[in-house]
Amino acid sequence: ENKIVVKERELKQLERNIIALRSGKVVIRSGQSLMISEINSTNEDDIRAQLNKIIINANRYTYKIVKPKGGDAKNLLLLRKNHIEELEKIILRGGNWVINIKSVRNVLSGENFVYAFPEISENKIIVRKDEKITKIAFQKEDFKRKEFGEKINLLLSSSLAEMKRRGSLINEIKLSSSSIKELRDFLNKNNKKNFEVEAVSIRNSKTLQPVIVELNIIANNI
Repeated sequence: ENKIVVKERELKQLERNIIALRSGKVVIRSGQSLMISEINSTNEDDIRAQLNKIIINANRYTYKIVKPKGGDAKNLLLLRKNHIEELEKIILRGGNWVINIKSVRNVLSGENFVYAFPEISENKIIVRKDEKITKIAFQKEDFKRKEFGEKINLLLSSSLAEMKRRGSLINEIKLSSSSIKELRDFLNKNNKKNFEVEAVSIRNSKTLQPVIVELNIIANNI
């Protein structure tokens, strides 16, 4: 009976969330990042000060979005003390780290508390310069504008998924400005050939850094 009661409460909460989502009242979604920042130190006091600054900035950012109806603006964002202490222990080991403060649940406009938790990731090189990330094949029938755009978007989406899998915290892959022009020039001269397009990184990128790619064209005579 207790389990049934708990499940009924969860279902009602889910229904409220769905209604809130449809009405546009949800201003922060569950798992949404509120602040992402690099941290690097082996001094306990310095680490504590940096973490405190990150939390303060995350609280300010959250306050602007949520616009609580009451309560203290300084205490809008709530994190568990033991989670912060665990971060301090990890960072003290040395190395470069990225802290990601994320919302625990959906948050409605005007709420007075936002529960959050911190994730920590190693700030490492995710992709290296000239590394081939993904590629996609183009056939003659893909040369229409709509199909062509969809193919390029699929290539970039696949590249983003690969970067996420490696631990990157970016939300998009950036395309070098010259790539589209070079691809269009190639199409104008070779519009009846099948070919492949590779997404190639133009620089080393770490966990929090943008990933910029150029398009490498591989023509074939099939």
